[in-house]
Amino acid sequence: MKIHRNTAVALIFAGGYMAGAFGLKLAERAGYLSHDTVVRALAVFSGVVLAIYGNFLPKTVGRVRNPAQAIRMQAALRAAGWAFMLGGAGYAVTSLLPLPDAVPLAILGSATAYVFGYSAWAFMETDKPKGGSPQPRP
Repeated sequence: MKIHRNTAVALIFAGGYMAGAFGLKLAERAGYLSHDTVVRALAVFSGVVLAIYGNFLPKTVGRVRNPAQAIRMQAALRAAGWAFMLGGAGYAVTSLLPLPDAVPLAILGSATAYVFGYSAWAFMETDKPKGGSPQPRP
C-alpha cells in the first residue's frame, strides 16, 4: 500500500499538531502552565499553521480543462492564500494580546467570509465573450 506524498505530509502535520496540543495539556495538568496560557499557545499555533497553509494554497491548482476556469481557479486560490495567510497571522497576534476572544475570531471570520465571497464572484463569471455577439462563421 502506497501513500501519496501529500497525504503523508498532511498526516505528519496533523500528528504534530495533536502531539503539541497533548503536550500542552500535560504541562497544564502537571502545573507548569496555566489554562489561559495553554489556550493562548494553542490559538497562536493554530494561527501560524493557518498562515503557513495560506502560503501554500495558491500552489495547489490541479488539472483544469477549460483555460478560463483555470484562470478563475488560480485567482480564487491566490485570494484565499492571501486572506488565510493574513487572517492566520492576525489570529495568532491577537491571541497573544489581552483582548476579548471575539477579536481573533472576528479576524478569522472576516478572512473566511472574504474567501467565500471572492470565490463565489470568481466562479459566477461566464465564459461568454464581452462586447457583443460572436462573429458568425462563413
